[in-house]
Amino acid sequence: MVASILQYLTFNKIILKLNPNNMKGYFDKLFLYVLILITNSLSAQTASELNNSGLAKYNAKDYTGAMTDFTKAIALNPKFDIAYHNRGLAKYGLKDYDGSIQDHSKAIEINPSYANAFNDRGLAKSKLKDYTGAMQDYSKAIEFNPAYIVAYNNRGLMRVALKDYPGAIADYSKSIELKPAATEGYIGRGNAKLNMKDYKTAIPDFSKAIEINPSLPLAFLYRGNTRYMLKDEDGALQDFIKVTLLQPGNSNVFFNIGAIYSSQKKSSEAIKAYRQYSLLEPGEWSGYKNTADIYYVQLSKFDSSSFYYNKAWQIKKNDKEIIERYGYSLLKQNKTTEAIAMFKNQIALLPDDPIGYYNLGAACSFGRQPKESLMYLDKALEKRMTDLATWQADKNLDNVRLLEDFSKMVKKYFTKEILVKYPLLFSFAGRE
Repeated sequence: MVASILQYLTFNKIILKLNPNNMKGYFDKLFLYVLILITNSLSAQTASELNNSGLAKYNAKDYTGAMTDFTKAIALNPKFDIAYHNRGLAKYGLKDYDGSIQDHSKAIEINPSYANAFNDRGLAKSKLKDYTGAMQDYSKAIEFNPAYIVAYNNRGLMRVALKDYPGAIADYSKSIELKPAATEGYIGRGNAKLNMKDYKTAIPDFSKAIEINPSLPLAFLYRGNTRYMLKDEDGALQDFIKVTLLQPGNSNVFFNIGAIYSSQKKSSEAIKAYRQYSLLEPGEWSGYKNTADIYYVQLSKFDSSSFYYNKAWQIKKNDKEIIERYGYSLLKQNKTTEAIAMFKNQIALLPDDPIGYYNLGAACSFGRQPKESLMYLDKALEKRMTDLATWQADKNLDNVRLLEDFSKMVKKYFTKEILVKYPLLFSFAGRE
């Protein structure tokens, strides 16, 4: 700016020598020229400073403050592509994905080869589940920057979402080629292979990521999932336990641990894992239900099983299995009235399902209500609950099976040739 003023003065000194009467006009022009130069310089500097101030706020996660600064920078310089891009990032941080896309699009309009803007617009599109659009943006970012590792990883993720697993593997392999010491490519490629059920070749990718960074919970989690699919429960368990140490707030890994211990009949360990899952996810029914299953099936502790089935049922009242197990847990404790009420819930939920009527008939028999029992059992048969092996083995029916009305009811639905195969259906003979 100083050089420009000196040039102006030098030029106008010559004019003054030629025409001294122009002195007033000269100073008017000089003032105007200097004012324009100073204003332009300060405007450009201020826009840049506002952009830098916005970046500082963005890095501090003050996305609202950052967006305000970027907006002011854009007002001073409407062609400031970087400020549009940065404001798009701030809007992304505020979960305004549509607004983020608009700003990145404006940055691209100003600078059509802006690779970062394409990549970050792809991120916003992916949040809106526009996976195809996101993948196209990542491809443009790669077109303008063929060494853009992040864009390869992002495009690989979109390809996994679109079930293009070979394409995802190709992208992650390119990422690995560009930066062999980074973990993202190995984890992404392993995950694509995991989705393809190519478990054996997925494990080396996760192991390589762990070799590079032994404190990476996602790599251990994915490798654990892969080992579990290969029926290597002990190896999977080791990986999952490692995740709990690295990421104690990861609820899903406790659920996985519970499932393995449950299959190994290690009831106490399974219950502990499921309880931890429920502690982290108190509004999720499955942890309570699986805890109850262990008490019911493995430990025969029906008071505990009914407690946890109730917690699961309070969250998910339309689950047939929860209702059924809850009802039988109550019946096992001689809480007949509560069990009958629960099986009535089952019928209300699924009025065309014969199992609910059978369960209610069995509960009424156990509670010595033969009339009601036969009514519901007849309804179960009418709706084709015809598994006679279950009818014969169910001790809950003992209070009605010797009744003449029970025999008449069953014979309405089955021939003698069929009934002869179930000799204990109408008696206690041979029952433990």
